[in-house]
Amino acid sequence: MPKDWVAKIAAALSIDDLPESYQEVAEIVGVANTLKLASHLGGAGFYFRKLDSMLLYKRDEQIRAEFTGANHKELAREYDLTERQVRNILMQKPMVQEKLFADEK
Repeated sequence: MPKDWVAKIAAALSIDDLPESYQEVAEIVGVANTLKLASHLGGAGFYFRKLDSMLLYKRDEQIRAEFTGANHKELAREYDLTERQVRNILMQKPMVQEKLFADEK
């Protein structure tokens, strides 16, 4: 946080002192991290995708990696998909995806 007085006040804040829209975030990541997020992302519209939709890209990537040329049925069973869905995934070109987690290379 850029100013000394902001850091001093922020250090004394509790979850109840935060705006309601920040309280749920603070319950998950803590007050200090909520304030860091607000400082970094404040003013920007930010949307968190549902985790399962974020992971679909990785699932499809894994299916393509495990495909041997004739194991559509096994992949469909393993990933709870239809064989047609597996074939559609295999036909799609992998999209360029931003790294979701900091430790990804």
